[in-house]
Amino acid sequence: MAELLEVIAHGVTAILATWLGLLVLTRAGRAIGSRIFSLVCFLLVTWCVAIIVQRFGTNASVFPAVNVAEDAAAFFLVPATAHIAFVIALEGRRSTLGTTVLVLGYALAGIASIQAAVDPSHPIAFAEPYFAPLGIPGPIVAWAFAAARAAVWATGIGFLIVGLREAGPDRTRRRQLTVAVATVTLGVLGGMLRILPEEIGGPRWLGVSVIAISTVAAAYAVLSQHIFVAAEVAERAVRWSALAGLGVVAYVAVLVGLEGATSELLGIDLPIVTALALVVTLALFDPVSERVRQMIAGNEAEAARVRLVQAIGGDPLLSQDPERSMEPALERVVRTFRLSGAEVVSDGRTYARVGDVDHDDPRSLRIGFAMGDRAGHTTFGRKRNGLTFTPADRAALEAAVDYLGSSMQLAERQEAQASALAGLRAERHEVESRGAALTESLVDAASPERGLVVHALGSLRAERDGEPLRRWGGEKAGSRQAEGIFAFLLDRGERGAGKDEIIELVWPDVDLDRADVAFHRTMLGLRSMLQPGWRRREGTAAIVFHNDRYRLDAGVIAWSDVAEFERLLAEARGATPVAGIQALEQGRRLYRGDYLDDCPFYGDSADVEDRRVALRRRYVDLLVELGERHAERGDRPAAAECFRDAQAHADDELPHVVEALAKLMLPRGVEPASSRTT
Repeated sequence: MAELLEVIAHGVTAILATWLGLLVLTRAGRAIGSRIFSLVCFLLVTWCVAIIVQRFGTNASVFPAVNVAEDAAAFFLVPATAHIAFVIALEGRRSTLGTTVLVLGYALAGIASIQAAVDPSHPIAFAEPYFAPLGIPGPIVAWAFAAARAAVWATGIGFLIVGLREAGPDRTRRRQLTVAVATVTLGVLGGMLRILPEEIGGPRWLGVSVIAISTVAAAYAVLSQHIFVAAEVAERAVRWSALAGLGVVAYVAVLVGLEGATSELLGIDLPIVTALALVVTLALFDPVSERVRQMIAGNEAEAARVRLVQAIGGDPLLSQDPERSMEPALERVVRTFRLSGAEVVSDGRTYARVGDVDHDDPRSLRIGFAMGDRAGHTTFGRKRNGLTFTPADRAALEAAVDYLGSSMQLAERQEAQASALAGLRAERHEVESRGAALTESLVDAASPERGLVVHALGSLRAERDGEPLRRWGGEKAGSRQAEGIFAFLLDRGERGAGKDEIIELVWPDVDLDRADVAFHRTMLGLRSMLQPGWRRREGTAAIVFHNDRYRLDAGVIAWSDVAEFERLLAEARGATPVAGIQALEQGRRLYRGDYLDDCPFYGDSADVEDRRVALRRRYVDLLVELGERHAERGDRPAAAECFRDAQAHADDELPHVVEALAKLMLPRGVEPASSRTT
């Protein structure tokens, strides 16, 4: 009975895995992890079918090959399951730890598969005959192998739990990760029950049944990562898919039973029942599928929408109103950029809102979009780390706004043209393409190049992944000398610097031979420090040497306050009064002091003085402009503060600032004496 239950469990698992694997691959191919899920389903089918063949097969000559296939599928299921966990937890991003665990897991599975193929008479098992390499007892090898596989699984669960903790109030993401944790935990439980001896793990059919349940739950975790599908839509898709899969299981079981009974009763080996069943299935597929779609829809209005979706090439199983995709998209954007919140507004109506948005915060970002004859805008809250938006951030957010505006426009057109289906097909494909482009840009934005964040307006400070750099020269070179060289190359930009210039700056009093050795050692240490945070391109380096000059590669710096300061000044010139003040205030906060102040070696050199004075004057210009704009708005205290700050930073007296300050100090309506007539 136990063996029969095990075979039944394997049969159900194989059919469900085939059904769900093909369903996800064909209907949610753009979902992150869909291909890995299909690989897991393929391995499950291979494993289950191999066991069924060995239990019921009569051709013993194929058993060795089938046994190898069974072992290989079982071994590779472990890292493949962890792979799904990593993909869902990281949303397509890469992790050094995750990649390392996967490489080790797949390598271990490959080695175990080779051992099973080369020495099938001594499997990795707890009982004899077992594999005992180098005299190590077989049970120890089996326990170590089981522990290693459990560690791979546990790492995948750990990544999902960390992702769940970081999800915050994002309910869609929390539901997705909660199901993913439960799914992988069930799969691990079933797998361990199947791996361990029966006296510990129980009967084989129990572990296989748990694995079958986890396969159904895994389909939800993967489907919910389709292009911004709402959680309830993914839940509905999995519910009906699971019911359909169980229906297929029952259908196949009935066919097998009838085929066996017919063969025994009529005494023929022709598959009459199967052939007739295929004809009936093809004939009734369309009316049955239409009836199922009506059952899924629940009411006539929803059924009409489903027919519209089907007519324009959509998937009724995963279909939803385009407006409903806006909230999952906003949640993904807020989660990716770690924003305080975001909202979409058009004609005074808020279509979607996630988190908190302070419209008066100068570090928030507002981007408009068009909806046919109407217009709307999306407001993105400030970054939680306090940094401003980079050009790459803005490009991704503009793609998000483009997608949201397109979704809203599509929703209106579908409602207005439910009876006119032909014109909507091309537009829906366009929206799907924009959603796919946004998915790719969000993955890229969440996995940026790990360049440096450099603050040079004031004392030099650089960070990588939020951690400040302290040992500029690595382990074998002086940190102060390396920091001075970095500042020199940073300031020179495309002009670069020659070796003689650098030696004259850092080692002016050292003899030439010793200075040359110190230069190369320090340059090597600085390169080694910069290289890990910079994604290498073939034939390049973090510090490039060309035409006898050293230059920093542009990819080393991800963000700098100097570049952002210049960008904000340029943005303020053509902006509206309110936006201009916001840009100038942001630039004012960036200026912490003189350029490269207190930087070792280079900060006290004459080379930096021209740039330092130029930036200081630009800051004074910013303060004067900001003061004048505050004065125009009637904010006298803010204007006076800007003018005083400008006077304090100016190298010379600023007569127009003194006059502006004097005017601000007078009571309202009283002109200064210089402007009154005698």
